[in-house]
Amino acid sequence: MILEMIFAVIPAVILFLYGIDNFSEEVRHLAGEHFRTVLQKATKTSLRGALAGAAVTAIVQSSTATTIIVVGLVNAGAISFLGSLGLIIGSNVGTTLTAQLVAFKLTAFAPAFLILGFVLSLIRSPYRSLGKPIFYFGLVFYSLNLISSIVAPLQGDPSLLSLFSMTSNVFTAIIIGFIITNIFQSSSVTAGLVVVMAQSNLITATQAIPMILGANIGTTLTGLVVSLRMNAAAKRTAVAQFFFNLLGVLIFLPFLDSFSGLIDSLGGTEAQQVANAHLIFNVSCAAIFLLLIKPFSRFIQNILPQKDGEIVFITRHISKKMPDNISEAAELVEKEIVHMLYTAKDIFLSTLQVAGGNRDQCSRIVQSRDYVDYLHSQIISAIVSLSDREISVEYAGRLAILARVADLVSLMAKQMVSMAKKFETMKEKRIEISPESLAGIQEMAMPCTENLVHLLTTFPEMPEEIDKKMRSNDEQLRLILNWNYKLYLIRLAAKSSYSAMFSEIIFSFERIGSMIRELRKTCISMAQPASALNVPDLIKPPHLDEGTGEEVEAASV
Repeated sequence: MILEMIFAVIPAVILFLYGIDNFSEEVRHLAGEHFRTVLQKATKTSLRGALAGAAVTAIVQSSTATTIIVVGLVNAGAISFLGSLGLIIGSNVGTTLTAQLVAFKLTAFAPAFLILGFVLSLIRSPYRSLGKPIFYFGLVFYSLNLISSIVAPLQGDPSLLSLFSMTSNVFTAIIIGFIITNIFQSSSVTAGLVVVMAQSNLITATQAIPMILGANIGTTLTGLVVSLRMNAAAKRTAVAQFFFNLLGVLIFLPFLDSFSGLIDSLGGTEAQQVANAHLIFNVSCAAIFLLLIKPFSRFIQNILPQKDGEIVFITRHISKKMPDNISEAAELVEKEIVHMLYTAKDIFLSTLQVAGGNRDQCSRIVQSRDYVDYLHSQIISAIVSLSDREISVEYAGRLAILARVADLVSLMAKQMVSMAKKFETMKEKRIEISPESLAGIQEMAMPCTENLVHLLTTFPEMPEEIDKKMRSNDEQLRLILNWNYKLYLIRLAAKSSYSAMFSEIIFSFERIGSMIRELRKTCISMAQPASALNVPDLIKPPHLDEGTGEEVEAASV
């Protein structure tokens, strides 16, 4: 009898899984970039994030899908770790919708959704794109109806009742909920099945509640696995979801009998009691952790400390709505360029760590480069919007110079990343950097680093004293480069396998030094009177070498 039930239920469960998975995918496809945009905009406050997480999860019917997307957005720097917490907390509340729909027997309308979705997907109309999501929504609940009809005749089967009696033990029931959720990769599936079993009188609400608690813990495993290859901030988000669900269960465990009594006092069928328990548990946990979100975030940060700062793709100074005063607006652009320069300096210092053998910095370097590209695009957009205003020739020239500076910083960051990749390639090919060569790399890096610091501390000004120091560093870099070229020729004569790669690194330092020199000259030009500035020449794109795609320096020091 049990075997017959298993082979009858399994195809229905497969239909359920297929429906949930495809419904989630179709909704995300239909929403497109709006899906990500909603999550990004919702993270300004934790409460807004929780509401958005609940709404999105209720729509896609999968807290796992929401979690994976949120972890991915944190990894990409689209939202911060702290901003992701509200979304994670809210996703648990959103996942209770499935249980409520099943408990109140709204699944009876499933065939209507199936037919409507099928018809919409066939006919040519503005609503055709809604056909598949509606069809899969109907399939989710039609399959639950199918499971219910299969198990209904087995309510009095002694062997089956004996099997489900194991759920009378709280910890066994939690483990069963945990296992089922990880098998089906969805707490919505577990919740739906548990409600169906309660509806069929196979288990009581008291037995079902611990299974729901176990499902909450089980749904965190996918996020933890997905985050393994991601950055520290994304790992924190996945770990935060795990501890949020685990601690929520631990908080409720001592009061489980009282909680079960409360659910029973609310009345309703066994299925409705299970759905209510699921809802009340998740809403209560969400409320507790929203109130304690700051200490909770610090707890996660202490568990997973992050040496380097988190990279979040937002501007620090400029925004879409710039000040009406052109002087204030230009000052904000200058501050954002300084922020961009700081990021470029971090890329350079991280690149030197890669040269020393720390390949863990490579992924951060690439993300920092993408952040520089993002800042560059935002700065140029702000400059273009300011240029459209009625402004003086003086400010038109100043904005053109700022655009040139942003272009140079972006190109410089790309060159730094290119050098980091060369160091990474050397490590992959097991080409060892000798202590002498590493000392040479550090010597070439020193004047570049000092000049970057000078730019950061004085931009957009260029005092005469700093100008002299930067010129002196340029001359020092030229001498060090010439010396390393000589060493390169000696290695080349000795037919060293390392020599070809080392020459590319020397070229990279030369280009980086050249771009820093151009930035110094550009700062000097900002101090010139407006009449001396040739605005059309300033806003031309950098001249690139046709062979390498690198910027070619127009003049010597």
